[in-house]
Amino acid sequence: MKPRLAAAAVLLALTLTGCADAPGPAGDASTAPSATEAPSATETPSESPGTNTGQTLVAFTRTGGIAGVNDRLTVAQDGSYTIQSKSGGKTGKLSDQELAALKKALDSVDYSKIPSVNANSGTVADGFTYSMRYNGREIVAEDGAVPPALQSILGTLSAVLSK
Repeated sequence: MKPRLAAAAVLLALTLTGCADAPGPAGDASTAPSATEAPSATETPSESPGTNTGQTLVAFTRTGGIAGVNDRLTVAQDGSYTIQSKSGGKTGKLSDQELAALKKALDSVDYSKIPSVNANSGTVADGFTYSMRYNGREIVAEDGAVPPALQSILGTLSAVLSK
């Protein structure tokens, strides 16, 4: 089970590397997908200049489960978000209330007290692995080992993925 967690952590780290804020070619609007265009399966996960106008507030990945999902969510400081999954991608914007609640939940946790990797002891078959990057820190947790302080945040981020 430990090698599987290590492999998942490496995969998630590589996936999130693609979600980091990176400048693209200035003025090249032809490479940015429109709000109605889903990225192709061969595109790498990244923020496009047209979909996330502010700096990243939080990046979240949910992988695994019985269906083998690979869902990625990036929420910008202004509440705009990008979702990428096996079925495509979409963009949107959180309401002012949703954004305020998310920021409050994110700011209420002392991340220095949460281990970077939280592995279950093999008690959850076909569970999800979650990865969250916030304020320069990445935390990976598996179902059955999600720290209590993160449960409501992961629930909120998972709900955004369901939009």
